[in-house]
Amino acid sequence: MAKFIKFNIANNATLASGTGSRSVLLDVDKIESISDAVNAGAYSVVITLSEYVGLDAAQTINYGADADQTVVAGTVGGRILTLLVGTSTISDPANTQGGGAVAIVNPSAVSVAGNMPSQVINRALTANPGGVSSTCQLGKDGAGLLADDQMYWNQATFSSLASL
Repeated sequence: MAKFIKFNIANNATLASGTGSRSVLLDVDKIESISDAVNAGAYSVVITLSEYVGLDAAQTINYGADADQTVVAGTVGGRILTLLVGTSTISDPANTQGGGAVAIVNPSAVSVAGNMPSQVINRALTANPGGVSSTCQLGKDGAGLLADDQMYWNQATFSSLASL
């Protein structure tokens, strides 16, 4: 198994924004869980890392039946990488180019289990034995028909989440 998996982020945001096209390397030993998320037709993958960090400021979170609990500064939180999936490389939702925001184009319904973004990551984790890195390249959305669109990683965001 490779030591790192690589996500090539493809979008039209400026590099100075910190969200532009780039490669994100992730240490495979730090991956705790991988899950797909679909919200209003938008596909993403949430990777929970085994590292914990201290939270600088208080956060208000909704934790089950106990709504809006405030977690105080100094609390430990888990690290999360969220990868957004789209079918175009021209997205710039934060309007870093100044020409107006360009939304991420959502894939059509991914109807082949092996094409789900989380499965691409699972395959990359077992690829390239003895290598340094393995690249996670997404397939096409839909059922593999000619009209299907190629999917790309459009955004990568690291965050911390408090838990109670």
